Amino acid sequence: MSKLQQRVIEGPFGPIQVSHDRWPSVVAHVQGAGMPTVTVVPNRDYGAMNINGQNIPVSRSRNRTRTAVVGDRSYELRPTSLRRAELRRNGVLIANASGTLRSYAPGRGIPGMDAQVKWTQAIDPTDVAVGQAMVLAFGAGAPGFVLRTIFFWVDNFS
Repeated sequence: MSKLQQRVIEGPFGPIQVSHDRWPSVVAHVQGAGMPTVTVVPNRDYGAMNINGQNIPVSRSRNRTRTAVVGDRSYELRPTSLRRAELRRNGVLIANASGTLRSYAPGRGIPGMDAQVKWTQAIDPTDVAVGQAMVLAFGAGAPGFVLRTIFFWVDNFS
């Protein structure tokens, strides 16, 4: 069994702890003070989420928008450019996420590990837990085939 790596991200309600193992069998846990624990299996195409032991259905539309339904709330992670995305709760913008170009390298096990999230004021700890987990699992932005190919060669042959 691999040893979990730890990372602390500054959040609006205090530090958020992200525990993850290494690629290729990546599982990440997002937790913080007053937040539900979210477990994610990161993957740009087939990611999965679990909140406090309950599986959360996550769907992906043609334009790479991810939607997760948690209780009566619907969360959308919508790419707006190559390295940016918007996080919405029930259609209302609650955060902007921006990633790095290295996030799109094919060998990266967690697409949104380096993403920065800027939160609005009308949020609660559940929004932060689900939103941070979605950005972590699915990344911020919409990478294209050409960019993934270029970074594959840069990462593996330089």
